[in-house]
Amino acid sequence: MTRSLRLVTILMLFGSLALASPAMAQGEPGGHAGITVTGYGMASAPAESANLEFLIVDQDVFFGGPPQAPEVEATPGSMARETVAPIVDAIEASESVESVEVVIPLVSEIYSQAPLARIDVMVANPDLDGLSTLVNDVTQAAAGERLLVGYVGAQFETADCATLERAAREAALADARDRAAIQAELLEVGLGEVVASADLDAAGDVALLYGAQGASASNCDAVGSASAGGQFGPSASLPGFDPTSDSGEVEVHRQLRVTFAIDSAGATPES
Repeated sequence: MTRSLRLVTILMLFGSLALASPAMAQGEPGGHAGITVTGYGMASAPAESANLEFLIVDQDVFFGGPPQAPEVEATPGSMARETVAPIVDAIEASESVESVEVVIPLVSEIYSQAPLARIDVMVANPDLDGLSTLVNDVTQAAAGERLLVGYVGAQFETADCATLERAAREAALADARDRAAIQAELLEVGLGEVVASADLDAAGDVALLYGAQGASASNCDAVGSASAGGQFGPSASLPGFDPTSDSGEVEVHRQLRVTFAIDSAGATPES
């Protein structure tokens, strides 16, 4: 056999072994065979603080009136700040409010019917009743100025996110084990040990309003800016808050994709 022919034969042999190796590995005991499930977990705790945002909208613009060209001001945004001043006063009257900041949108947003202003509020040791009262006070103060609260966003915070993260993952793992046990019973096989696990995005982007996307609903996740688009553009940045349905607590949601080995020794005998 010539040297060239011998080399070709060796290369072909290695190629066949490489193609066969995945199939051989799958056939080995304890290979890739298993039961894979997704477990869901949530943990919550009272919030130490809450960041709220109120988008204040001009009624005439909101209900179809043509947007007005802004007047040239010596101090940009001064007229809008003066207009929402009674709302700010109502917010500051709450004892739990730590800070209030008025954010004025860009001129280009005003032409696209963006809010007149966004009011950012930080509340210490929030409770659901107090937040409900605050939202109601802001709504009434806005109505008195022929304004609307177009959107309320909230993000709840605690310094002990690590404990909630662990508790949420423990709950997700327990849920995954329960789901896998049901599959194992239906498949009439035994459920083995965990052989693989991966974190999944628990909530993804949260729909804000009119198609805008914002931060994760998991309160210990970093807050991201809303994507541009929608009637209110990027003015909203926090997940929507509804005091009639939200808990008012810090919530952490987690998903785990978990693979369990199939325990042939513990398989259910065929009937």
